[in-house]
Amino acid sequence: MKQRFGIISFVATLLLVPAPTASSHLNSVTLIGGTVQADHWPQSAQTVWNINPAHGANVAGARPVEDIIQASFDTWMSAPNTSLNVVRGTDSVATTFGMDGTNLICFVCHGDFDSEPETLAVTMTTVATQAGVPDGHGGSVQFAGQILDADIIFNSTQNFTTDGTGDGQDLQTVATHEIGHFFGLAHSAVVHAVMYPFAPARETRLSYDDMAAISLNYGKAAPDVSTGSIAGTVRLGGAAVFGAHVFADSNTSAEPLAAFNIRKSPIGALTLPDGSYVISGVPPDSYTVTAEPLDAPVLDSNLGGFAPAYGRSAVQTGFTTRWH
Repeated sequence: MKQRFGIISFVATLLLVPAPTASSHLNSVTLIGGTVQADHWPQSAQTVWNINPAHGANVAGARPVEDIIQASFDTWMSAPNTSLNVVRGTDSVATTFGMDGTNLICFVCHGDFDSEPETLAVTMTTVATQAGVPDGHGGSVQFAGQILDADIIFNSTQNFTTDGTGDGQDLQTVATHEIGHFFGLAHSAVVHAVMYPFAPARETRLSYDDMAAISLNYGKAAPDVSTGSIAGTVRLGGAAVFGAHVFADSNTSAEPLAAFNIRKSPIGALTLPDGSYVISGVPPDSYTVTAEPLDAPVLDSNLGGFAPAYGRSAVQTGFTTRWH
């Protein structure tokens, strides 16, 4: 998470049915055997996280950091249509991290932030490339793309606040964003999403976009609320556009998720190499669909490995924004 935190045409179709599991939503992805897999933890096995609560003077405020991290996990675990099998383990004194069987959250670990000192925190995940091999936790990998280990390291040169006092960045805002990465979510180009790559002063409530992303890979068998999907294709002069940011934005005052404390926002996706996209987790409403290039403020570089996973060096940006 960062502190600085031609003519195009497309066809969109609203599908009030569950979205397919393979979609262009903004999840972290890995290329495995020629197939792009969305990174996520298995729902059938419990994921345990551990915190080293030690911290330096750069973390100010009376609220314990342990409470902040638990509250941030709870935000994702309470998302509608989502079933996350994750619990807090015993506290740790570890100051090193890696593929070691511990999903560590650390404020005093040494992370290399020299190249980007404005970075507030970083989440590192290890993903399996095949099923059946040891998972590092005493079991076996269930599927390719399974997350095996995740560690969240906070930048000890940045100032944080746990209760709003002082001039540091709100810790719960940063933690909630990083825990999204912990679960396998990538950055989002939706400005009001928790997973937007630039940090607001404070934002700890999930948006429609965040809920859509987390429920895609961790869906409940019996959803809390009905959602659908919007699918289509983006073309430029008849040719498919890869990596266009397509988002659905409500054009009414309806608040179908108000009871779940989810903030209303656009819901986004990226187009695949054939120009197709699926925007999943869309509440019933009337929407305007927009396709835009990732040419600022969110750039291709903010989306990590999306383009390389599809054998491309970057997404396409040489087009103008269009609405439908």
